[in-house]
Amino acid sequence: MNIQLTISLLVSDRMETLGKCLASLSPLLRELDSELIVVFTGKKEEALTLVQQYTSHIIPFVWCNDFSKARNAGLKEAKGEWFLYLDDDEWFEDTGEIIHFFQSGEYRNYQSAFYVQRNYEDFAGKGYSDAEVGRMCRLTADTEFVHPVHECLSTFDRPCKKLSAYVHHFGYLRKKENQGEGIKAARNLPLLLKMYEEDPDSGQTCMQITQEYRSIGEYGNAAEYCRKGLALSRREPRVYTYELWMQVQLPSMIYHTEGARQALEEAERQLKHPRTLEAGTLHLCIILTELCRELGEYRKGLRYVFLYQEKLLYLQNHPEKAMLQNAADVTFDSALSKEVSLYVEGLFFAAELEDLKKIRMLLSWIPWEEQERVLPWYPRLEEWKKTYGGMRDAILKEFIRLDTKNVYVCIQKMLFAECGSVDGKMAEKMTELWEICANHCPPGFQWELIEIAVRNQFALRPLLEHITPETWTDYVLTVVSSKRTDLLENFYRNMEPLLEGFPFYARQMEQSVLEKLLTGSVVDSSRLSDLMRQYCTSLTADAKALYREEALENPAAFALPSRCQFAQNLEQAFLYIEQERFADSLPFLKKAVHIYPQMSPAVGQMIPYLEEQIRSPRQEITDEFRLLSTQVKQVLYDLVEKRQWEEAYGVADRLLSLLPDDLDVLRLKQVILRERRSTQNGLGGKMNGAVT
Repeated sequence: MNIQLTISLLVSDRMETLGKCLASLSPLLRELDSELIVVFTGKKEEALTLVQQYTSHIIPFVWCNDFSKARNAGLKEAKGEWFLYLDDDEWFEDTGEIIHFFQSGEYRNYQSAFYVQRNYEDFAGKGYSDAEVGRMCRLTADTEFVHPVHECLSTFDRPCKKLSAYVHHFGYLRKKENQGEGIKAARNLPLLLKMYEEDPDSGQTCMQITQEYRSIGEYGNAAEYCRKGLALSRREPRVYTYELWMQVQLPSMIYHTEGARQALEEAERQLKHPRTLEAGTLHLCIILTELCRELGEYRKGLRYVFLYQEKLLYLQNHPEKAMLQNAADVTFDSALSKEVSLYVEGLFFAAELEDLKKIRMLLSWIPWEEQERVLPWYPRLEEWKKTYGGMRDAILKEFIRLDTKNVYVCIQKMLFAECGSVDGKMAEKMTELWEICANHCPPGFQWELIEIAVRNQFALRPLLEHITPETWTDYVLTVVSSKRTDLLENFYRNMEPLLEGFPFYARQMEQSVLEKLLTGSVVDSSRLSDLMRQYCTSLTADAKALYREEALENPAAFALPSRCQFAQNLEQAFLYIEQERFADSLPFLKKAVHIYPQMSPAVGQMIPYLEEQIRSPRQEITDEFRLLSTQVKQVLYDLVEKRQWEEAYGVADRLLSLLPDDLDVLRLKQVILRERRSTQNGLGGKMNGAVT
C-alpha cells in the first residue's frame, strides 16, 4: 500500500514544546497512511525517548549551521506521495482539514499546499500574526531544500491548495527572550554574506540579508541589499515571492534612514513599477496611507485608500491569484486585515477635505456585519466624529443610508433622529433601533445608550439586563462627576422611572446624585434636611437588603461599608433633632463624618445651626401663644395701614422677640424702618403696594 504523506520533523532539545508537537501529529498518523521521520539534532536522552514513542524512523544529524542539509536528510528517506515538514517548536491546533484533504482525494488535484504559521508576540497568546507557509508538496525526484538559512523547497509547483489549518509557534518569541535578534543575526549574516559572495546574482539571498539587517535595526544596510535584490530579481522572467517582499519592505527601511517624504516617494516608485503585483499594491497602499497621514497629504492619501479598495475587490474575485501572491507576511490575508483601519483613515482624509460623497462611499465599504473586525475601530470612529464636530449632523446623516443592523450604525441613526431633522417614519424606527442597540450593545457604548434612553424615555430594562454591576458603577461615577449640579438633578428625575425593577441600580444612582448635591454646593437649610434624610433612607434600604439583622445591629464588628455606618449614625442624629435634643445629636453627626469624611461638607452645614439651637433654646409655643401672636400681628397691620410708624416699630420689635423666624414680621419691620426714616426726613409718601 502506498504512503500518502511523509511528515518530516526537525527535533532539537526543546522539551517544552516537543510533546505538544508530536501529540498534534498523532491524528495524521492514525487517520492517514503516513509516516513520521525525525531528524534528530539534539543531545538530551529524554527528547530521544519521547520521539521513539511515536516513530522508529529517527535520523541522527550533527548540526552544521545548514538548515537545508538537515531538511534534506529527512527528505531523502521520504516514501510518501506528499511531503510535509515542520519544527519541534510548532504544533497543529487541528489537523482535520489536512486529513480531509487526503481522505477525500482532493490532494490529487494539487501539486503543493500552504498552511498557516501563527507567530505569537507574547507568551499569553493574545498578540500574534499569521503567515502562510508553503510546507506541503507532491514529492518528485526534483524536490529538495535550498539555502543554509531560511531554507525552502526549490520546487513548489502549481496548482496550490490554501489550507486554514495552523500551527502555534512561539519560537521567535523565545529566541528574542533567550538570545535576542543580534545573536541570531550574528549567526546568520556571515553565512548569508558568504552565499552572496559565491552567488552575487541571487536576489533571494539579498532578501535574506535584508531581513537580518532589518532585525537588528541596521536599516541603511538593509535598504542597500534590498535595492540590490530588487535589481537582480527583475532580471527574472517571472515575479518570485522574494521580489514581492522587497517591493513592499523597501519604503519602511527608507523611512528609518531618510524620513517620511523619501519613503513616500520610494513607495510611489514601487507602486508604479510594471512588475508590482496586486498583493504588493495592497500593501504599498497601506504604507502610503500611513505616510500621507503623517505628511498631511490628505487628497493623495484618499486616492491610495480608493486604489486599495479597487485591488482588494480584484483579488477577492480572483482567489487563485490572491493565494499565489504570497511572500512571508506580505499576503492577501494580511492586507485584508488592514481593510477596516484603512477605510477609517480614509474617513479622516475625506472629512478634512469636506468631501461627503467620499465619506458616504467609505462608510458603505466597511464590513459592518463582521462584528469582530469592526469592533476594535469604534473608538477611532468616535474620535473622527469628535475631531470634525462641525460636520456632526452631516456625518450622522450618512449613517442613515447604511442598510445594516450593526449596533454602532444603529446608535448613529438614533443620534441623527434626535436632531429633529427626520421625517415621521424615521422617528417611528427609534424604538426598533433602541431594542437592537440595548440587546447587543458593544463594549464602551452602554453610557451613550443610557443617555439616549433618558432623553427619549426608552425603557432601560433590556440594556440593564446585559450590564454588569461593575459597568453600572463606572457609569454612575462618570455621569455624576461630569454633569453640572443643576443639570444632574433634572437628569436623575428623568432617569428614575426608567430604573423600575432594578432597585440596587436605582439607589446607587440616587445616592451618588445626592452626594454631589449635598457636597458640591451650599444647600438651603430647609432642603438640606430633606436631602440628607432621603440619602439615609436609600442607604438603609440597601443595607437591609444585603445584610442580616445581626450585622446591622453591630456594624463595626461585621465591617459594614462606611456609607451604611454613616447612615445609621445620621438617622440617630435626626431622631434626636426631631425631639429637639440638639446636644445629643451632635456626637452622632461628628461620628458620621469621621466614618465617611466625603459627606463632611453637608454635615458641616448642619452643625452651626444645631449649636445655635443649643445656645438659644426655643420656647414651647402653645395654642394660646399662637392665638395671641395672631392678634398682635393684626394690630401691627392696622398701625402700618394708619401710617403710625413709631408705634408700629415698637410692636414689630417686641413681636420679633417672640417670633424670631416669622418672615411676615421680618418683612413688615423693613417696610416700617424705611417709611419711618422717610417721615423723619420729611419725605414720607405713599407706600408701594399693599402690606397685607
